[in-house]
Amino acid sequence: MTDYTINQAIRPSISIVVATKGNKLMLLERCIKSLQNQTFRDFEIILVYKIFPEQLRELFETSNVVVLKESSPTLGAARNLGVKRARAELVAFIDDDAEAPPDWLKKIYSTFQQYPSLYCLGGPHFTPQEESQKNPLRFVEGSFLEAHLQKTYSDRSAIGKIAGCNVTYKKVVFEKIGYLNETLRTSEDWEFHERLAENGYRMRFDPEISVFHHRQGLKHAFQGSSNAVPFFLSWKTLKFAKYESLFASFYITNLLCILLIITLIISPYIFALIFLSFLLGHTIFTAVRTRTYNWRIIYFPLALLLTLARLTGFYFGLVKHLSLSVRRQFSAHLRRH
Repeated sequence: MTDYTINQAIRPSISIVVATKGNKLMLLERCIKSLQNQTFRDFEIILVYKIFPEQLRELFETSNVVVLKESSPTLGAARNLGVKRARAELVAFIDDDAEAPPDWLKKIYSTFQQYPSLYCLGGPHFTPQEESQKNPLRFVEGSFLEAHLQKTYSDRSAIGKIAGCNVTYKKVVFEKIGYLNETLRTSEDWEFHERLAENGYRMRFDPEISVFHHRQGLKHAFQGSSNAVPFFLSWKTLKFAKYESLFASFYITNLLCILLIITLIISPYIFALIFLSFLLGHTIFTAVRTRTYNWRIIYFPLALLLTLARLTGFYFGLVKHLSLSVRRQFSAHLRRH
């Protein structure tokens, strides 16, 4: 296996941007150490923080990590700052609660060499096996999110598969179509990928280029859906739903939820029958899709909790979003008069 040595006198081949709020010290430490252990050595690490994790200062210094402060609350703003500081032609993003296998960068670099016209490359983010074994909800969340990430997707069908916790771009593309949307509190990566697709830039989701992601459970699912309201209310997202199954499933799930509520009002008995049929069908479908043919299938109904967390979060965020819009319009009206 070839070992690439860092040469500070020339530009690195890959710049890795890690954005952190500074509140996940143990996970951030594991993330940085996983980058230290890469077999591909021609890279730099740029840490963009909101609150500096002082306990890890020595680790950053020994790892030659470039540290930058970003006061904006959005992940898009933090990553944009990292991109602007990056010296390499390839810019990789990884979350502060994710870990990269030793060959992560080597596979990324090789793939860009193999496909010169590629501008965006991503891969799956798997739940660590030990977490899946210990926590039934983590097992279900991993199965729920990861089952469709076992094959290669290209361009429009890769928009929602590629996530900001494991993605690499050619830096020049930011100069061509603009940077990440700094007003979005989440889904800024998907919105950026929609712009890539609209402008004809090639994307690739490769199941071989994976990272391990320590998922945050129901609270994260609720907050993520709540913050994603502006993204899913966008006509552009609805338009791309016909190419991206993840977007389509969001709209379908919401439609089914509304129909179930109407059914509950009309007849609780019919509601119970339809609900139990959906639950059984989803359990069987997920078991077949994930090839889970053991006692762990009893965990799959827990997917209902994740779905409820996401739906509740979305409608909570929708009320907040509409209320804020009304207040802004009212304030603008008062200023005009």
